[in-house]
Amino acid sequence: MSKRKAKRRQCREARVLDRIPDRVGASHAAGLPQAIPLPIPTCWTPEQAIAVFELVDDLRDRIWSFYQVDLQELTRQQRQPERVDPIDIAEDDSPF
Repeated sequence: MSKRKAKRRQCREARVLDRIPDRVGASHAAGLPQAIPLPIPTCWTPEQAIAVFELVDDLRDRIWSFYQVDLQELTRQQRQPERVDPIDIAEDDSPF
């Protein structure tokens, strides 16, 4: 394999860090940022990628099994439209 091809195949990380600010909003009490950038390597083999995918999927399932009711309630609250107070209109007022 030529040096040029070998160089192209080197592991490179996706430039996720360029899109996420160092500090997002106010920091937690412990001084940690609210978001932690997570660069994902672009050189994984398909086997490595599926292993990570399955790990994340298993993690999602475990979180769901423990927090299912809370997550459903929160999702329901977030999807409800904001309550609109009715406007009182006097019957003797002309609409135009």
